[in-house]
Amino acid sequence: MAGQALQFLGSLAAISALVAIAAWLKLGTPDEAERLDTAERIAAAALAAVPCFTAVATAPDPTGEAALARDGDGRVVLLRRHGAHYAGRLLTRGAATVLEPDGRLRIVPDDPRFGPVTLKLDNPDTWATVIAALG
Repeated sequence: MAGQALQFLGSLAAISALVAIAAWLKLGTPDEAERLDTAERIAAAALAAVPCFTAVATAPDPTGEAALARDGDGRVVLLRRHGAHYAGRLLTRGAATVLEPDGRLRIVPDDPRFGPVTLKLDNPDTWATVIAALG
């Protein structure tokens, strides 16, 4: 019994040390400079997610956790935080949009692994129309 208690305490101490080191190194937490709060950052994240994508219009969520970008061909990329980085999906005809009562736009991509994203945008009606027109 004493051996198990000692093993438990040793494991707890080791895990606590690893958590402290990760926090000290700021692992898994996004840097303020990595937020999706400017057109340039959104465009760079969209290009990283979808090769040959050049954003001409962007819409950040005020939290900097998600954004939309549209290119000159009318393609739309949905970006969201994934750990310390951003993941993006090129939206297609199968994407659905829902205007929430509070004015936020909920987007459900046709890729179920990406999951739905809800954004607070300045012009959610415009983006819902753009997404609905994807073909």
